[in-house]
Amino acid sequence: MWRRADPDRRALLAAALAAPALARAAEVDPRQYIEPGGEVDVSGLARGDWLIAVVDDQPVFVRRRTPAEVAAARATPMAALRDPARDEDRAPGKGEWLTVSGRCTHAGCTVMGGLGPYHGWMCLCHGSIYDTSGRVRSGPAPRNLAVVPHRGPAGRRLTLAAA
Repeated sequence: MWRRADPDRRALLAAALAAPALARAAEVDPRQYIEPGGEVDVSGLARGDWLIAVVDDQPVFVRRRTPAEVAAARATPMAALRDPARDEDRAPGKGEWLTVSGRCTHAGCTVMGGLGPYHGWMCLCHGSIYDTSGRVRSGPAPRNLAVVPHRGPAGRRLTLAAA
């Protein structure tokens, strides 16, 4: 006999959390496909925005942080972090530009930007939450998102290493 299945709560939660990011993605495709060591056009990034560069088939988030995001990341006490790392080491200089891998350190799922209580990244597969420095704050992820080395920006371009 046919029986209607109850909706999967995790699927509903994932859809609800992803809706703002998906609406934003519908406006403009933020992905750029580049080779390792290639340049990313960052001329259209306002403070607080990000784009996704795909390097060797791996997502890399290029985020231009606001002064408030930088200040909050740099004020976080190391004792509050599962994988302690100074924001100054992850985003050198003034900290405006941060480039991190888009792969969750728990199971390798692709993270979504701008989600979670820290407005950093969130993995919808198992619920890991990262702050605006890419540091794991909760969930099963054991480590921070990997920092992808970059140079620049020089004018309108930022150069990325391989993810």
